[in-house]
Parts: sequence; structure tokens; C-alpha cells
Amino acid sequence: MRRVPDLRQIEPRAARPAAEAGAHAMLPSLAGHVLQEAMGTAPAGALVWSRAAVRVTFIRLALASRPIVRPTHAAARPAALVAGLVRSAALKIGGPGARTVRLLRPVRSGHAYRIASLPARGLVTPELAEALEMVFEHLARERGFRPEEPLAIRLSRGFAAGSYGHSEGRAADIDAVGGKSILEWKREWDQAVARAEAVADPQQQASDIVNEKDRNLGYRLYSTLLEHGGWRVDLAGWRVYRGVTQLFGPWTATDGPWKPMDLKNPTHYQRLRLGDQQWVYAAHGDHIHVAK
Repeated sequence: MRRVPDLRQIEPRAARPAAEAGAHAMLPSLAGHVLQEAMGTAPAGALVWSRAAVRVTFIRLALASRPIVRPTHAAARPAALVAGLVRSAALKIGGPGARTVRLLRPVRSGHAYRIASLPARGLVTPELAEALEMVFEHLARERGFRPEEPLAIRLSRGFAAGSYGHSEGRAADIDAVGGKSILEWKREWDQAVARAEAVADPQQQASDIVNEKDRNLGYRLYSTLLEHGGWRVDLAGWRVYRGVTQLFGPWTATDGPWKPMDLKNPTHYQRLRLGDQQWVYAAHGDHIHVAK
């Protein structure tokens, strides 16, 4: 037996059977998405299809050059469809009423960091997962963490059905790093800045700020995400996030990428955008939201 990728297409309004609910009760509604992640084991060389009575399709693809197809439903599915699922991050299921589905997988632990949250809380597109894993590994190695003592990172949300910012699986929320919540790191940041600003010597003040930037892992995570860039800019999506780089957190107003707008005599639309910006600042004071 070996661990294999599990491609799981969840159809709308499907009620999970009792056995499945026990193993995956933490999974959100995944209508229109396919899970590309090892969720169990299957015999080496086997390509297994099965369908539960409640319209939940399970597809397990073994890593073998010549898989054997073993259908467990009345009609066997062509292996070519599975190959298409593996190759494409967004695909159409053929036939009448064809719809697009997306591949999702959890953000995985690396060599110098570990994901301390449940896999279901970090289900995102493979593209975003890989980008976050690169940033997390870079930060962990830079801060001197190693496999024996990895940097702990916790995600609170990835894919979320019905969410404006998370319904496509292209966004993730990070709520803790290094054993402290992002909110705790921000509070420590504010206290350190206040102490520095009370110092009369400008050089000492600057030195204290630099020290806090180096020490504060919440700030370091945000600034590392900011440095790497390449995050999503959606020109036609939800208005609150429209046209701006989707990296939001407690340091967005001071460090960007969406710094406070200075608009004299704003139009009606500009006033709406000012309100959107203030909402973004307030809504992301205790976590980091990033999308790709």
C-alpha cells in the first residue's frame, strides 16, 4: 500500500454518508472543486473509481505508469478524464450543463516550517499553495529554523463556499506564526513602536524600530509576502477587493500594498473606495489575507 493523490469531485448539495462524514467532517462544501491531495491509500498501480449513492465521486489515482482501471460503479469512467483532471487547474466536465471545476490541495509543511492547522483550513489552488510554501520556507530558513525545530504557521481559512474572497480557493488567511497569533504580534509591534517614538534620540529610535522589525515574526511574515509579490489583482471581482493587490493584514496601511488614499473632493465612487479601504484595514487586523 502506498499514499496516493486523491482527486475528489464534490457535487452540489451532496450529503456525505456516515462513514465519509466521520473521516472528513472538517471539510467545507466543495461543490465544483476537485481535491488533489493524498487522503488515504490504494494498491500500487490501481486507478480506483467509486460513487456513493449521494452523488459524491471519489477518484484515486496511483502513481504508476500503467494503471489498472477497476470500476466500482455500473459505468466505468474513461482514464483520459482523470488525466485531464491532473493536467488542468481549471477544467470543464463534459456533457450538457458543463461547468468549471478547480483543483484544490492543502498548503503543506516544508523542511524548516510546519503547518500547525488542519489540512481543511488550508485548501487552496495548487498555484497559491506552492507560492505560500516558497514564502514560508524562505522565512523559516532566514530566521534560522530547521527540521528539528520548525517554524509553526497556522492557517484559519482557505477555500470557503459562499465567500466573496475565498469561494474560488485562490485566497488564504494566516492567523498565527511562531506560536503567537497575528493579533498578538501586532500588539507587540504597536507597543514597540510607541516605546521607540518616546525616545528622544533619533538614532536610538530608528535602531529600536529596526530591532522590532527583525524580532517580530508577524511583521516578518507580512513583509516577506510583500517582498515576493505576484499576488492577485482582480479587475472584475468583488468591489471591495477590485483592482488592488490582495495582500491584506495589520500592516497594510503602513507598508502597503494598499496604502491610505489621499483624495481631495472625492467623487461618489471614490468615497465608496475609501470606505472599502477602511473596511479592509479593519477586517484584516488579526490575520493576513493573501490571494493568487
